[in-house]
Amino acid sequence: MARWGGRRAARYTAAVLAEYGTVCHLQLDGCTNVATTADHIVPRSLGGDPWALENGRPACRPCNSKRGNGIGAATPGVRVVVVTGPPAGGKSTYVREHAAPDDVVIDLDVIAAALRGPNADPLHLYPAHVRHVAIAARQAAIRRATRLAEQVTVWLVHSIPSPAQESEYHSRGWELVRVDPGAAAVIERARAERPPDVLPHIDRYYVGRNDTSVPPSRQW
Repeated sequence: MARWGGRRAARYTAAVLAEYGTVCHLQLDGCTNVATTADHIVPRSLGGDPWALENGRPACRPCNSKRGNGIGAATPGVRVVVVTGPPAGGKSTYVREHAAPDDVVIDLDVIAAALRGPNADPLHLYPAHVRHVAIAARQAAIRRATRLAEQVTVWLVHSIPSPAQESEYHSRGWELVRVDPGAAAVIERARAERPPDVLPHIDRYYVGRNDTSVPPSRQW
């Protein structure tokens, strides 16, 4: 990847500030509030177009340096809700009932289904190579969605995050909603609607859970 800088980069920064203003859009700890740089919504290292005006936003230098290339906290105005719970617990139904039409929904099963060819097997049943591609697409979607300039809610379906992942979500200021109707209801639904290989994942969810290891989540 070519080194960022020079006259072209300076012209790009000037164009971003002229288009979107000189107030920092990131507003991280230590923000000066005065934008002097152009932050790439999708970083160049992750395939973002370095010269597209729509991929830039004003940022002060401390915020731009602090944000780096990771997912990080969502930009101001972006609300992130992580919906967790056992497989077949009703997470997708919860999102459908609560998401607004213009919200962003990131659901691995839905992404995987979209990547399948015609006449593929039903939802929730897909081969490993499709899953690998879907996971990569999911990560790219999270990075882009959490850096949107628009005021929007991002719904992230994550069935069984580890305690460390839940703690990380909380540290970013993301909300957690746990959708869990109980083991009996989940197992009955899974046997009726899901492939048999989902049952071990349900067992993994319920056996040995220690919910006191992470901050409390809302229960649906």
